[in-house]
Amino acid sequence: MEIVKDTQEEVGLRVLVVDDEPDMVATLRDLLGGEGNTVAVAYSGMEAVATLERRVFDVILTDLSMPGMDGVQLLKEAKIRQPGVEVIIITGYGSIGSAVEAMRLGAFNYMIKPVEPQEILFNLDHVHRRVTARLGDQAQHRFHGLIGKSPAIRRIFQIIPRVARMNGSVLIQGESGVGKELVAQAIHRCSARANKRFVPIDCGSLSDTLLESELFGHKQGAFTGSSSDRTGMIESAHGGTLLLDEVGNSSSYLQSRLLRVIEEKKIRRLGENHLIPVDVRILAASNANLGQLVEAGKFREDLYYRLSGFVIEIPPLRERKEDIPLLVRHFLEENRQLYPGAPASFSPEALDALMDYPWPGNIRELRTVVDRAVAFAEGEVIRAKDLMFSQPFLVPSASAGGHGNTSPFDMPFYAAVESFEQRYLSELLAKVGGNISKASQVSGASRKTIREKGKKYGLL
Repeated sequence: MEIVKDTQEEVGLRVLVVDDEPDMVATLRDLLGGEGNTVAVAYSGMEAVATLERRVFDVILTDLSMPGMDGVQLLKEAKIRQPGVEVIIITGYGSIGSAVEAMRLGAFNYMIKPVEPQEILFNLDHVHRRVTARLGDQAQHRFHGLIGKSPAIRRIFQIIPRVARMNGSVLIQGESGVGKELVAQAIHRCSARANKRFVPIDCGSLSDTLLESELFGHKQGAFTGSSSDRTGMIESAHGGTLLLDEVGNSSSYLQSRLLRVIEEKKIRRLGENHLIPVDVRILAASNANLGQLVEAGKFREDLYYRLSGFVIEIPPLRERKEDIPLLVRHFLEENRQLYPGAPASFSPEALDALMDYPWPGNIRELRTVVDRAVAFAEGEVIRAKDLMFSQPFLVPSASAGGHGNTSPFDMPFYAAVESFEQRYLSELLAKVGGNISKASQVSGASRKTIREKGKKYGLL
């Protein structure tokens, strides 16, 4: 199994040196600059906090006694902004009590002045080992863009390389937002076709009038407006992998055309008479159970058996909640890479709310909730009041720590509008079983609106 590689051994540690004495800062910078380490410096606690807002560090080496913000206060601020950072305190004999208090607050270690260079390097080596071990542990829970440690997800991690060795079709089933396309991409990356294209086709969005041109391409002049040759999506995937996304939503005509391509392994462009051989690996994804659709007469049985050479079932997020903290941490890290001053953690109450919520939109909805919370949070820590879910849900009260409904009047206007849209669409899609055409008919909104809003809120 290919795992995300740990590169910490190659790139060294990201170190922040903090001291109000310039000579000491220069000495430590020179001492720690080897072994591939990256060293930044700050001459006060406040300057260090500002640096932490912009950059991520593995370890902070700070003096305890500094004017303004001392080392213990810096430790507290650092842990709020970057919970994973290790902090080493340098102290004099007279302030050992404060250093012990810092250890209780999460400091990695403290060193007593005068400090020998070898002692500093010894401590950095221990930090390096801890960081490397932590990265290795995180890597065990990541696989080609997939994240999780639940038994169900670990099993999928093991299955993917095995089915990737095959050339047969794979059917990936699961609710909207569980990561079906990520699983398909992982299969492609683990296969012998990894250096060729991965082409996803949204079967639910292809109308019969556009289907021929989109899938098979056309010659110039094949129809009005065709001013040049066009390569179809299937031909563009030649040698690679073709994902038939949400194939359960495909029309009967599309189903018949897909079956012919799978059986003949050839296509015909519009305006041409000759057939073009295509070599593609077929993967299919569906949020509906295709077997049940076959029984209901809504999906071709012969196509179903062509697509289901191997079936991977992805469980919904509510059935693997132990993956939620890992996913939340990952989404926070992504936000902080884009916005260094973004919140670095969730409060215990907010994490409890995330764990208790049923997640009808699964991982896609979780990402949306985290992104929105990052945008609306006022401090370094995301609170329960910053969470806006797509369904009515009891979250801890911002005032009393009890439970109560979040009032729309406590939100900005556009946030309240978005919250209502999310809830409306979530219930609408649940009512029609995720069928966009039916949702359009029931609501009066266009299919395009349903699809765009559904993707915006992590429901499709």
